[in-house]
Amino acid sequence: MNGVISDEARDVFIDLVAMENVPANRVTSVFKRIASVFGIEVEGEVSDRSIGRILKEGGNASKLHYKTQVTVKQGVTISGDGTTHKNETYESKFATVITPEKRIQFFLGIKMAVNHTSETQLAGWIESIEEFFNLAYDSKLVSVNDTRIFWNLVTGFHSDHAADQRKLFDLMKKWKKQLDRETRGERTIQGLSDNEYACLVFQGSQLLIQNSGGPASWERLTLEERTCRIANMKKQLVRDIGEVEFQKLSASEQSEIDLFLWAGCCMHKEMNAFKGGCIGLDDFWDEHTELTSPIPLPNRDNAATIRLASGTAAAARAKGRTERGAVKLASLAGMIFRHKDRKRGQQDTLRFFFDYKIGFSLAFTDTSNTRFQSHAEACALIVTHLDLFIEFLTYVRYNKGSGALNHMEQNVLNGLQDMATRHELCTITLYWLAISIPYMREVRGPNAKQDNILKLEGLHRRVIEHIDTLIVYPEYIIGPDASCAKGSLDGLNWERPDTFYAVQSYAPGLPHLKPIFVYFLKKARVVWLRFMSEFEEGSALSSATPEQIDRAFMEKTNDLNESAFGIYRQSSRRNPTMSITQHNSRQMYKFNQTSTFLHSLTPELRQWLRKITREQDNSGANRQEKLKLAAYRKHVADTRVENQQILNERRQAAIQAIDSITPILTLTAFDYHASLPQGSKEYLTVGELTKQLKWHKKNGREGCVPSVESSWGRREDKLKLLRSVIEEHVTHEASQTGLRDIPEEGEPNEGVPDITPEDLECFQEDGYNSEEEFYGR
Repeated sequence: MNGVISDEARDVFIDLVAMENVPANRVTSVFKRIASVFGIEVEGEVSDRSIGRILKEGGNASKLHYKTQVTVKQGVTISGDGTTHKNETYESKFATVITPEKRIQFFLGIKMAVNHTSETQLAGWIESIEEFFNLAYDSKLVSVNDTRIFWNLVTGFHSDHAADQRKLFDLMKKWKKQLDRETRGERTIQGLSDNEYACLVFQGSQLLIQNSGGPASWERLTLEERTCRIANMKKQLVRDIGEVEFQKLSASEQSEIDLFLWAGCCMHKEMNAFKGGCIGLDDFWDEHTELTSPIPLPNRDNAATIRLASGTAAAARAKGRTERGAVKLASLAGMIFRHKDRKRGQQDTLRFFFDYKIGFSLAFTDTSNTRFQSHAEACALIVTHLDLFIEFLTYVRYNKGSGALNHMEQNVLNGLQDMATRHELCTITLYWLAISIPYMREVRGPNAKQDNILKLEGLHRRVIEHIDTLIVYPEYIIGPDASCAKGSLDGLNWERPDTFYAVQSYAPGLPHLKPIFVYFLKKARVVWLRFMSEFEEGSALSSATPEQIDRAFMEKTNDLNESAFGIYRQSSRRNPTMSITQHNSRQMYKFNQTSTFLHSLTPELRQWLRKITREQDNSGANRQEKLKLAAYRKHVADTRVENQQILNERRQAAIQAIDSITPILTLTAFDYHASLPQGSKEYLTVGELTKQLKWHKKNGREGCVPSVESSWGRREDKLKLLRSVIEEHVTHEASQTGLRDIPEEGEPNEGVPDITPEDLECFQEDGYNSEEEFYGR
């Protein structure tokens, strides 16, 4: 009415767009169509800009919704992940609020970041939580604007197993502890008298001046530097007081306060263990050179280089970059049978072929995108229908006008017919059936017994025990007595019985299948143990009580963050110009189920939401964020150019310093310098020895001096090395000039006539003073 969009209409608009995925530019017409069904005629239009702001109001309401839930005293666990999209770094965040009755999960949004370092990620978490608290405080829904309320409730962090995530956990743990000590210190200081507090500050100031080098050094500091140091001293004083108060608590109370556990995604555990086993396959063939290894599967350019430039460095490089084995074969097969570009590949032809041959269509596994177990599943599919895949490629060949397969198709056909590659295909398939599938059935399948990853220690111990059993008794899964009761991790029926029996049919013709499978298991076992660190004896989890484990509930996989990125990529394809803020508003409103919360807000609060959203929309924050990223990239580029220039100047100076020295090229000169006492003018210091070795490294024979300077050792070692280098130099120079060894004293010179006194007189008469001068020596 009069250009005002009512709250009821706003609720419908945001529900349709965010909850039902109605396009924003069509929501008004959809709204009118629905109203017309009930005989209501709606006049006027709602602009796209207004719809966008209404959706952002929903995002702000979702932030308020989350903040109002963080009022319990049981716990909050957080999870995160990072990815790149169009060369930009994105961070996803989720939080689980744990109440005595239930657990509520909240999507906290996706944000762009300047880089993916642990420090930047921590700063992003701190900034996001401050944004939520500031918004709730401005709305007057909460009376205290203190993010320490949140961090003191955090009891767990869930992520993948990357090193930056483990470091991020350590930084978060330190941050949580620091904030807790600050809170305790502030409460204690409030109970002190003014004189007591003044005495503490005075003592801290005296210590600060002393650590600065004394009163004179302190006075030389600028006012800003002194003010900053005093502020830091006061903060540290508060933390120290808080630490004293913390130490007064019992051990159980301290454990409850500092509770902060970490767990890694189960899917990443399985994926990395599988990868470790696959890497082990290459090691197996390298160790057993007496066996025929899988044929290499080079791409077209490398194949041409190997064929046409045999024996050259280019051919050696091409061979080194060429992969082999089952995983490579599965990847190539995926490019042919299920190409990521749906206009290319043989996917439809393959489905029609299988429908014709076996009565149902079959889609090949999508190996072109990042999917858990995709390559293992592709290997299993190939093993199950190996003969049909070979027959299909034969049909493909004869259906082409040229009557020949392209290079990739020929590679796949060669791999399917290679016996060593079949060994790998069957090995991976058996591991997938025995370990991967049963493990994931217990993690996320219908038979899963636990919903908290912190309670899965028993499952992971069973994985190791079962791998150990199969290493000793591979016949439990290979051979006539193999069965799911002994071969499968959970003892249940095989996920793909046809695949299991296909492997058994090929096993008699694969004489090395058992040793290869055992080798795969051993390599996978090593990785499993490395990725089970949270369950190790002595870890924080091992000493946590059942109540603490419940307080630190975490999902078994990091699917929430993984899916958040997938949803964003799909959304950005459909709406290329949509801002990250708009995307977050829709997804937070939908995932956090904010609709009911929004409907419960008072008209005054709804009006405030409209006001704050309008201010945010007019602030240009999205553009400022992009400019910030651009400025950071410029700063990185400028810094690297400057550093590279400095490095080049240093290198040039080092080269000039080496070229300017007088090299020691004879053993006589070396022995002379080496015999001088320390402190003498020409004494060979460690620096001088290093320069001499660098000169020989640059100008001497290739390889005469080890390339790694740290291997040169101490002064005595460098002396021995320099002497050996000079000996090699002298020998090389002698061989180049054709000089022979000087005869020993008293040994006759072969081919040189003896000189008589009469001859010597003739030399002198002709103007020569000696025999050497006559012969030009």
